[in-house]
Amino acid sequence: MTDERMSTDAPAYSSEYGHDLPVSHHAAEISRLASLSPLEYERERSAVAQILGLRTTALDKIVREERRGTAETGGQGRALNLPSPEPWPAPVDGNAMMSEMVAAIRSHVVATDGAAEAIGLWVLHAHALDAFSISPRLGITSPEKGCGKTTCLDVVSCLVPRRLPVSNISPAAIFRTIETACPTLLIDEADTFLINNDEMRGVLNSGHRRSAASVIRLVGDDHQPRMFSTWAATAIAMIGRLPETLEDRSIAITLRRRRPDETVVPLRADRTPHLDRCASMAARWGADNIDALRLADPMVPAGLANRAADNWRPLLAVADAIGGEWPERARRIAGAMVATGGEEEAQSPKVMVLDDIRAVFEDAQTDRLPSATLVAALVEMEARPWCEWKHGKPLSQNSLARLLAPFAISPSTIRHLGTTAKGYHRAQFADAFARYLTPATKTDTPTQSPDFRVIPGDAQPAQSDTRVGSEKSGKPGLARLVAV
Repeated sequence: MTDERMSTDAPAYSSEYGHDLPVSHHAAEISRLASLSPLEYERERSAVAQILGLRTTALDKIVREERRGTAETGGQGRALNLPSPEPWPAPVDGNAMMSEMVAAIRSHVVATDGAAEAIGLWVLHAHALDAFSISPRLGITSPEKGCGKTTCLDVVSCLVPRRLPVSNISPAAIFRTIETACPTLLIDEADTFLINNDEMRGVLNSGHRRSAASVIRLVGDDHQPRMFSTWAATAIAMIGRLPETLEDRSIAITLRRRRPDETVVPLRADRTPHLDRCASMAARWGADNIDALRLADPMVPAGLANRAADNWRPLLAVADAIGGEWPERARRIAGAMVATGGEEEAQSPKVMVLDDIRAVFEDAQTDRLPSATLVAALVEMEARPWCEWKHGKPLSQNSLARLLAPFAISPSTIRHLGTTAKGYHRAQFADAFARYLTPATKTDTPTQSPDFRVIPGDAQPAQSDTRVGSEKSGKPGLARLVAV
């Protein structure tokens, strides 16, 4: 062989077989090529392709596949290890199992009331995942470090099937792992990589509803569209709140730092027989009840609606299947956890500003307000974000207009206190108030001005009364304004 691109350390077979390498040697040669460095492979690829009777592009593809297979079988990293508990040898009494599981969780974790029960129900949902059309994320959060999030996630890890704990993972790794291995995904330290990762949030959000639990990516040299599953029971632990759309799809578990008078049992990874026992019983219970859970249509309490109802429906189905006190107990816990989550805390900034604008109009007893007056009242509110809305600066009139734009609400020229200014009529908000806010506890009839109309034109806002009351509260301290 005389090709100058061949390495001086040419394959030993070349002189023996020339251009006629036996087929039995082809696999070994491909393996040898796959083990070469990129430089070494580039120097040999053309000559070897000729010897094997292949196009160089075809050889490149074969070698890439060989390298990928080598990596999956130990060339890089380690193979996934997804342990599952051995099912309990006999049928399980659900009430006794749940009592034992809740007690075990409480022994290691300091959380709000009902959290241990919710975790136990979520664990059983994971053991019967294929029975459900919704898989709520388990959101384990705390206001500060040192509250036991990792310990709580470790406890959950001991109880669920095919557990895969990770402290950092990419979006591609999530959907490829789920497609290949169907794990229960346990993500810790999410605050370090999830907050500003839109793609990650999209992948995790998609796994909430089974009918939409997939992503499509282009793969291979020919960019073929391929579908990857994202359907997996998923728990996420982080400091602070989950991103809004992910929080909306989660059962919220809030942990608290332990007081000196509160005691917990330290969790040691090599000493978990009590959790292993619970996991074994959960595996058996899930297998025995999965058919009944597929047919379940649990009654959802009136206080749960929309996504909150979706999130709790699988857990309520589990509670109904357990029987005894659990159907009533689970509904009581669900209602309390959703209610104590706080209406304010669950609001997006856009809905929050609607709520506060309604309060401003009610306090002012008027049917219109200039933008400057409205913004001043919002900024004056305590325990609201408007005084430090962006980068420490207060909400501006332009920022308010951007928040209201998705509701098809925009400022117009209004007449107020004998002048014209850019502002808003209360009537503009009627539809948004009705659709996105709970009914107000107090309804006032605004003072109707004789000049209630939108004034054409683009007049600049005039100086208007923007005084606010001296007393600050969660709602505005706006001085009473009456249109004239």
